[in-house]
Amino acid sequence: MTTGITGQGSTKGQAAPTARTTKSPLRGRSAGNVRIASDTRGAVLVEAALALPVLITLLLGVITYAGWFMAAHTLQQVANEAARASVEGLDALERRQIVDATVADSVLHAGTLDPDLVTVRTGIDGQYFRVTLSYDVTRSGMFQNSLVPLPGPTIDREATVQLPAM
Repeated sequence: MTTGITGQGSTKGQAAPTARTTKSPLRGRSAGNVRIASDTRGAVLVEAALALPVLITLLLGVITYAGWFMAAHTLQQVANEAARASVEGLDALERRQIVDATVADSVLHAGTLDPDLVTVRTGIDGQYFRVTLSYDVTRSGMFQNSLVPLPGPTIDREATVQLPAM
C-alpha cells in the first residue's frame, strides 16, 4: 500500500516524506557554485575599478579647464592694465612702449602665464586705442599634457580705451 504527501510511494512503517512549500533557486547547484554566487567581497573592488578612471578623468578635466579660465582671465586683466596705461603716451610709438612695459610687468607678476608665449598687438581706430593679447596654449607647459581637449589653441583678449581729445 502506498501513501504519501508528494505522491511518491512509501512502505508501511516509514514516515511519509514532507512536502516542500517553496522551491529553492539554488536547487541543482553544487555547494561551490552557491558560495561563489553569494560571495560579494570583491564587488566594491570591481565597482571602484570601473568608476575611478572616469572620476579621475573628470577631475583632471575640471582642473585643466580651471587653469585655462585662469589664464584667460589673467590675460584680460593684463590687456586692461596695458590699455589704461597707454593713455599716458603722446603718440603711437610711445603708447606701444608703455603697453610693452606694462604687459611684461603684469605677466611676470601674475605668475600663471609664460611671458615668452604672449603676443602683443596694438592699433588706433580714430579716437580709440586697442590692445590685443594672444597666448599660445599649445606651447604652454601647463596645458601640454591635457587629457581633455581645450577650447582653442590660443587665448585672445582685447581691451580698448578712448584717447583724450587734443
